[in-house]
Amino acid sequence: MTSETKKYIESWKEKISGIKGNSLGNLFEKFSTYYTLHNRLYNDSFRVLREDEKLLKPRYSDFEKATSCIVQFNSAENIIKTLTENDNLPDVDAITYLIKNDIFHINLADGVAQKNIDIELMNNLRSDVTEVKARAILSVIYNVRANMLHGEKHFEEHQRMLLEPLIRITQTIVNLEIENLK
Repeated sequence: MTSETKKYIESWKEKISGIKGNSLGNLFEKFSTYYTLHNRLYNDSFRVLREDEKLLKPRYSDFEKATSCIVQFNSAENIIKTLTENDNLPDVDAITYLIKNDIFHINLADGVAQKNIDIELMNNLRSDVTEVKARAILSVIYNVRANMLHGEKHFEEHQRMLLEPLIRITQTIVNLEIENLK
């Protein structure tokens, strides 16, 4: 890990520690802050894979860096093991419940729910195949962030049901990425 990345991590962790309380605004800010850190770390992981000549193709989309490359760098088994150890599997189940019961749509196209893709995502979140499950978890993180940035995530109290478990999951993924980049 570069000294620049270490400083980056320290500064964003300091910002996270300054977010006190569980107001809806703080939840949005906390998720956005964790995602900013996650974004830096998955790009650093991608660079390591590229430098080690472990990439399978010449170009990757941002989504692929945030999902497939993170699984490749950290291993699906390690991701699921770490989420299990940090008691995040109930958080994954909570998100699955929200999708199953049409409370939240994770995959949107121009603001329109992509129900078939969400059903596939839900099934992947339930999968016993670690690689499928790990990619699905990372896909949720990525897509919720995209929904926020592209104006599809309303600032309404019911968002708490999605943000609280997602923040805990993202925090675990960020800590795993930091550990594996050392």
